[in-house]
Amino acid sequence: MPAAGRSPAGRRLLLEWVLVAVLATAAAAGATWSNLLTRADGAVYDALASVSGRAADPAIIIVAIDDRSLAELGRWPWPRARHAALLNGLAAMKPEAVVYDVLFTEPDAADPELARAMTAAGKVFLPVLVEPGMNGAHLNQVAPAGLLAGAAGGLGQVIIRPDRDGVVRRRERCPAPTARPLAEVVLGLATPLPQAACAAELIPFPGPPGAYRTISFGSVLRGEAPAEFFTGKRVLVGATALGMTDHFQTPMGGAGGMSGVELQANILDALDRGVTRGEAGWLLRLAIAVLPLWILMAGFLTLSPARNLALAVGLGAATLGLSIMLFGLGRLWLSPVTTLAVLLLVFPLWGWRRLAMASDYLKAEFERLGGRLEAPVANGPVADVVAGQARALSGAISRMDALRRFADDILASLPDATLVTDADGRVIQANAAGEALLGPDLVGQPLTALLRRLEPAGLEDGRPAGTHPLALRDGRTLLMMTAPRRGEGGGQVGEVISLADATQLMATARQREQALQLLTHDMRSPQTSILALLQQSPGLEPTVVGRIAANARRTLALADGFVQFARAEASRLAHEPVDLCDVISEMADELWPQAQQKKVEFIQEGCEEPCLVLGDLSLLARAFGNLFQNAVKYSPAGGRIVVALAREDGRVRVSVTDQGPGLTPDEMASVFEPFKRFARPDAGGDPGAGLGLAFVRSVVTRHGGRATCESVPGAGARFVVDLPARL
Repeated sequence: MPAAGRSPAGRRLLLEWVLVAVLATAAAAGATWSNLLTRADGAVYDALASVSGRAADPAIIIVAIDDRSLAELGRWPWPRARHAALLNGLAAMKPEAVVYDVLFTEPDAADPELARAMTAAGKVFLPVLVEPGMNGAHLNQVAPAGLLAGAAGGLGQVIIRPDRDGVVRRRERCPAPTARPLAEVVLGLATPLPQAACAAELIPFPGPPGAYRTISFGSVLRGEAPAEFFTGKRVLVGATALGMTDHFQTPMGGAGGMSGVELQANILDALDRGVTRGEAGWLLRLAIAVLPLWILMAGFLTLSPARNLALAVGLGAATLGLSIMLFGLGRLWLSPVTTLAVLLLVFPLWGWRRLAMASDYLKAEFERLGGRLEAPVANGPVADVVAGQARALSGAISRMDALRRFADDILASLPDATLVTDADGRVIQANAAGEALLGPDLVGQPLTALLRRLEPAGLEDGRPAGTHPLALRDGRTLLMMTAPRRGEGGGQVGEVISLADATQLMATARQREQALQLLTHDMRSPQTSILALLQQSPGLEPTVVGRIAANARRTLALADGFVQFARAEASRLAHEPVDLCDVISEMADELWPQAQQKKVEFIQEGCEEPCLVLGDLSLLARAFGNLFQNAVKYSPAGGRIVVALAREDGRVRVSVTDQGPGLTPDEMASVFEPFKRFARPDAGGDPGAGLGLAFVRSVVTRHGGRATCESVPGAGARFVVDLPARL
């Protein structure tokens, strides 16, 4: 069973498969049990019987009471003296046995003469009359008149029962409770059979009516037949004239049908040669009908439609071949009709259900795709729904191919080595840059083994995930970036790996670190020393000391601001819950002494409850500290600074509004640029290095937010920080 059987479509397929299998099996059992296809069985049997004839036994002679004899000897019934005369004539020619298929149930004055003739002829066998029973009896048997029954070599019944279609194909083995079939009595086979052995036997007719040698009753009376014609033969005497006896249709055909006496000749011949055919029982016929069905049903789950068609044809041919083989060699009739009918029923039925399921599946898939693919353009008329779906599927495949080519082109155009792996970590796709870096024939190879070709340091502990630098032994540095590939259900089905040459980038980073080291140590130390020396030199002019100290402090602030700005743009962010209300309160408290000197009042709004964001606490605190410091710096004495926090649509907005001189439109356009300074005479103090607001924008941007400024000259400024909230 395919793994897809666990999906809804697979479960529906399995359910319908079981339903079809059960219904087809029930149909096969019902048809076998009820003989529903008897006429079709008979037609196939007749076709086989008509081409498998055999030669009639020349030792069986029929003496026919035909129309010619009636014309010569008078109307029926004839006097028994005439029958005695025939038997006396046959007695002289010494036949082996005489089967006299004429009913002599009524006593007659000439019975003694006929009895003597029967005795003289040797073995003369007579039929018994079988009538519907009285008082609940199954059958009522009437034997020949007393003298005749005593003189007969044996008595037996000659019941013939055609099939439902009126064709005689079988002989009854146990038609009556006491009388045995006459042909068995003639051959000495009249031993009572158990009920289980009373199944009917099929008669292998040697040919159409007239297959056995026949002579007219009148010709025998006139002595026209030579003695050797009857010597040692089995002679059957009976009526063949039309209107005098029933004539039966047989598998061999023939105009007018076959007389009862000739049927008895066929039965006698078949029993004597032991060539009668048995008929398969109900269980065997059911097994032969169901076994090919189940094989075909198993094929429906595992084979393609073309192979299933070949399998169905093969099973039908095998069943027909088995039936023909048993018919010819095994003397057993096993009808193939039920098997063929069930196969012919179930194949189109399953094809219909598969077509319906495929149509429903295509419809559901197209609905699931929805607007992800551009709708196909109709091109010509559509024959039916399935044809329309097939055309839509072809269009969808073409568009998916275009998307795949588009993705392949994108992958090929990437300048960095890029690999795509499956869930097992094996490469399924690579671009030219990847082959140039790792070598040809990458598809199918494990990614870890490919990376070891580069001999990177630190790979012994396993392949790192995410973004990770790989230091190669030749001095190069590769930046390996890994992104998961996810399937339709959201589970990871592989990865996309990019290997970018970061040698120059890493060298630049090292230079930046060296520059930062220079600023933080080599530039700060002299300025700190200058300030210390000024404090230890009281004899210097105060004005000169003040200027030197101010310049030293300005240099320290510039170095400190540059370092902080560089780290804000390049350092790794910590992602932890940060309460902005706490940050705002702490920064306001930190700047409280400066605000008190200018009598500036801090007002906080919207912090009645915690407000969490994900971010780096130290960077966010310094960013808000820079905003507050600017607000205090440019606020007039006795002014107010309003810090308002608002939550809206999953985001947090913090606005800092002062009552300072404000900004012009040109100044607002570049207010967040590095090294932008806007001197205000009434602000007092040092105008700064112009890195504070640049630091704010860098920190806020790296946290997924946005920093903006609103101002009207002379009416203060309003700085707004917009950050994603932590839900």
